[in-house]
Amino acid sequence: MSRPNVHGLPQHLRKDAGGYFLDYSVLEGGIEKRKRVRLGQVPLAQAKKVLALHMQEIVERKFLNVENTATFGEAADSFLAYSRARRKTFKNDSQIVGRLKAFFGNRSLESLNLDLVEAFIAERMDKGNRQFEGKALAGTIVNHDIGILKSIIHRAFLNGLIEKNPIRGVKKFKETPRDRVLEPEEYQRLLDQCRPHVKAMVQLAYLTGMRRGEILGLRWDQVDLSNKVIVLEAADTKTQEKREVPLSATLLELFKRIPKTLGSPYVFTYKGERIKSIKTAFLRACRAAGIPNFRFHDLRHCAVTNLRKAGVSDTVIMSISGHKTYAMFKRYNRIDRQDRLKAMQGAEALIDTNKTSALEVPAAQ
Repeated sequence: MSRPNVHGLPQHLRKDAGGYFLDYSVLEGGIEKRKRVRLGQVPLAQAKKVLALHMQEIVERKFLNVENTATFGEAADSFLAYSRARRKTFKNDSQIVGRLKAFFGNRSLESLNLDLVEAFIAERMDKGNRQFEGKALAGTIVNHDIGILKSIIHRAFLNGLIEKNPIRGVKKFKETPRDRVLEPEEYQRLLDQCRPHVKAMVQLAYLTGMRRGEILGLRWDQVDLSNKVIVLEAADTKTQEKREVPLSATLLELFKRIPKTLGSPYVFTYKGERIKSIKTAFLRACRAAGIPNFRFHDLRHCAVTNLRKAGVSDTVIMSISGHKTYAMFKRYNRIDRQDRLKAMQGAEALIDTNKTSALEVPAAQ
């Protein structure tokens, strides 16, 4: 047997809280890769026997054809490290990963299967129903959990922790995009019920389609009144792409009326402090205005739909709203009864024009 390591175990054999594991390197495609094969909570004598059985392959630096026991917990922590560095949704990701780890624990990645994922979904739905007093948990919410689960497994595959995706084929719930937009009269009623600091944010969202986080984090150095734009740097946007939001005459006047808070770089403050949430105040204004089933994010739908009705091209609207893909943009662009009626009227007018032109063809000389 080879010389012992610093822990008194034979070379290539290690132990941690998860039990014994083999630790060695192999050559794959001419590239040296580190491998860890977990043996679990087995007696030391058994661990040494497993090591002895595979010592020749280890010395020859071949890949051991044994069960890969990389755990879900390890893969989940790896994904969170990536999320912290790369994703603006890290806070939400952390909550979802916590739920996933509570269910899947430290089982091996390769022990995951479709039935196990369905069991997690069933438990998630059950807990959600109890939390909301019997109200069914929306499939859209559960899809967030499924999406993070898929991302964890995909990154584990990319990192070489598994040779294939054990949950390939897991399907998300079919989502019905929200298409709630305000009629002009509803919008005015809502503004009338908003407190001053909330009213300005509602106007900005309704007219530009800016995201709530972009509005709450808006700083005065981003507002360029002379050029009539708001400049959002890549770090300020969900898609991590820089964009400019044009300011109409209404919004220019709005920003001129907003008082600046001494010592604060933020546009929207309340009692000298940056506003971090307006959920309660916004819902209260909606109830007072008699507007049911409406969320702050729906103002983004309103902006996209109104710009399209005004004849603005899809590409220009996307550059204003910050939609990265046309598929996502379509979810925010509501086509309503008036649009369809207007289309039919336009088609009839074209047909009538063509008929008139045909009848007015001059007779041959």
